[in-house]
Amino acid sequence: MARPAETSRRRGRRQGGPVSRDAVLAAAKHRFARNGFEKTTLRAIAADARVDPSMVLYLFGSKEELFRESLRLIIDPDVLVAALAGAGDDVGTRMVRTYLGVWESPENAATMRTMLASATSNPDAYAAFRDFMQNYVLTAVSGVLGGGDEARLRAMLAASSLVGTAMLRYLMAVAPLSELPLDDVVTLVAPTVTRYLTADADELGLPAGFR
Repeated sequence: MARPAETSRRRGRRQGGPVSRDAVLAAAKHRFARNGFEKTTLRAIAADARVDPSMVLYLFGSKEELFRESLRLIIDPDVLVAALAGAGDDVGTRMVRTYLGVWESPENAATMRTMLASATSNPDAYAAFRDFMQNYVLTAVSGVLGGGDEARLRAMLAASSLVGTAMLRYLMAVAPLSELPLDDVVTLVAPTVTRYLTADADELGLPAGFR
């Protein structure tokens, strides 16, 4: 009679823990990139990661949570925070170059296009993407700006420029924005992002309730 460890190896199933979590996330990112949110199933992700479907639910709870966590593999809030707090260039240039650099990466470009397209066409993916932006990205960035309502609004305004630029340039491929070299796009967009993040509240026109 085979010992339990031998049976486990023969089945090829990973058993829970951090390694399984990483494997599931990698499989989910790949599936979402290839099939989009709607056509991706937890069963297919589990098969790719070589874990039982029940383990996927145990680790993440839902497909929406997997989608949010997969986004973190591509858009790491800590990387944006590092760009915000970094040195050299102005803050807008650092932020725009860092964010658009995610889209320019051959490894991430197709994944980002598919996942953002899912977020604009599927209500569950939309809710997951919105939650990711609100509770991961905006919370992290506004924390560097001092926290509070004003910092969060500034971070959201900056995000509107970054996400809008990415959608027009990479997802919708609208010329001439889609045809410009990256350096030109950074030069054009960075001053607006810098203004949102650093301009005086009166000059920016922030409502009284956000000061």
